Amino acid sequence: MKSHIIPKVFFKYLYTEESDGSLIMIGKNRYNKKRPVGSYENLLCKECEQMLGIYDDYAQSLLLKNPLNFYPNTDLAYQIDVYDYAKLKIFFLSLLWRASVSSLEEFYNIDVGPFEVRLRELIMSEFVGEDDEFSVFLTRFDSDDEKIKLIAERSILFPAKQKLDNINYSVFYLSNGFKIYIKVDKRSSMELYRKFILKNSGSLVILRLNNYENSPEYKILLDAVKK
Repeated sequence: MKSHIIPKVFFKYLYTEESDGSLIMIGKNRYNKKRPVGSYENLLCKECEQMLGIYDDYAQSLLLKNPLNFYPNTDLAYQIDVYDYAKLKIFFLSLLWRASVSSLEEFYNIDVGPFEVRLRELIMSEFVGEDDEFSVFLTRFDSDDEKIKLIAERSILFPAKQKLDNINYSVFYLSNGFKIYIKVDKRSSMELYRKFILKNSGSLVILRLNNYENSPEYKILLDAVKK
């Protein structure tokens, strides 16, 4: 059956009353993709789609409907006090797997290679492994300019690959300004990032990326508008 790579519920957040119901995904040095109700293709059986739908629904409820409060005594991060670690991590693992096996051009940068078997094994067993196996940490774009902030919240860029301290990550952009890092590497995360990865205990910490207007992502959006 047809499966959304990025769950459909994240697209609905982008629509306005004036929207025609289509999503434009933007990529650096690539043609933008206009997709009716998002990017989807035949990937999963009905039972698998229903299983992953549980995690999709949980993630969108947590990330799109849950109010974000600043971390105590700082405006450099947000904090969600209570969350379901297993559900949220399985959502991100499934997002990574779906993008990796997709044939759609907007996911060309995502290829987990030899990690695909282990990734699928974790998802199907609904077991998330150790904290630092396919570790995930969340960031969120922000701006003091309300118009720029709205642009950040209502834009989705093509996923990308990125190295942090020479460790390989897949990067996903979701509505509401989220930029998600998923480690695709056997090596351990650097100590700095281990402080922020999803863990089986404690609160969810989301790093705040203020001044979106100065980011490479904003430049990509501006370049796309000029095309």
